[in-house]
Amino acid sequence: MSSIVRALVAVALVAPAGAGCAALAKKPPTPAADITPEEARAVVAPPGERYYLLVFGSQSVPKRAKYTHTWATAVRVAADGTAHEHTISWMPATLDIRPLARSPEKGVNLALHFSIEEMLRHDERVSVWGPYEIGPGLFRRFLVQKEFLETGAIGYQCIDTIGRSARLGTGSDCIHAVTDMDPQFDRGRYPLSYFGEAASEHIVKQISERPVIIGPGTDHSWLLPALGLDRYPLVCRTYRGRVVANTPENVEAFLRNPPRKRLLP
Repeated sequence: MSSIVRALVAVALVAPAGAGCAALAKKPPTPAADITPEEARAVVAPPGERYYLLVFGSQSVPKRAKYTHTWATAVRVAADGTAHEHTISWMPATLDIRPLARSPEKGVNLALHFSIEEMLRHDERVSVWGPYEIGPGLFRRFLVQKEFLETGAIGYQCIDTIGRSARLGTGSDCIHAVTDMDPQFDRGRYPLSYFGEAASEHIVKQISERPVIIGPGTDHSWLLPALGLDRYPLVCRTYRGRVVANTPENVEAFLRNPPRKRLLP
C-alpha cells in the first residue's frame, strides 16, 4: 500500500473515532485528571513565580497523518526571571508513526527542542500558539501528566480510539497525551478528526473558552527567545475565537456551573 493510500485510510479511520467512538474509548488512569478544578484552584504559587503555556502543532504540506504532531510546553518563570520548561511531546520510541497500528507500542516523551528539530527534519511546518499566562494549578496538573507518561505506564498508539488502547486504556496518541489531563471532558471533546495544527488549535480553543488564560491578549513573546525558540522558523499563530479570562468572577461562575461532559456539537 502506498504512503498516500495509507494516509487516506488513516484519516478515514480517524473521522468516525472523532464522531462517537472516542467517547467510549477508555482513558488511561492518569492522576492528573483526578485533580479537581477546586483542588487546582487551591494551588498557591511561591512569591514571584509565574507560569505560561505554549501549544505546538506540526504537519507536512500537504498534510499526511504520518507526518503530524501535537505537543505542549508549560514554563515556570522563577522570581529571578529564569525560565524552566516542561514538555509533553508523546511519540513512539522509534519516532516512526504507524497510523494503522491497533495496539500500543513503547512511547517516549520528547524534549522541546528535539521535538521541533525532529519535525523540521521531516520538512514539517511547525506552529506555536502562545505563550499564555496560566495559574499554578494548571501548571501542577501538567507536571503530574508529564510524570505519568514518563513512568512508562502506557504506550503510544497513533489512533488510540480503536483497538487495544481504546479497550484497555493502555495507550495514547500525541493529542490525548496532552488532553487526558482534562477532568472535564472525555476524548470525545478532543476528536482525532482534528490532527496536526488543527488539533493543536482545538486545544487552544478549549482552554480559551474556560477561565484558564490570565490577561488574554497580553504579549508574552519575550518568552520565545528566553527558551531559545527564536532560532527556529516557527509560525506564530493567534487564536481568534472567544476567550474567557481567568478572573475570580469567571472562575467562580465556572465552578458553580461546569460544562457537561459531552461530545462536540
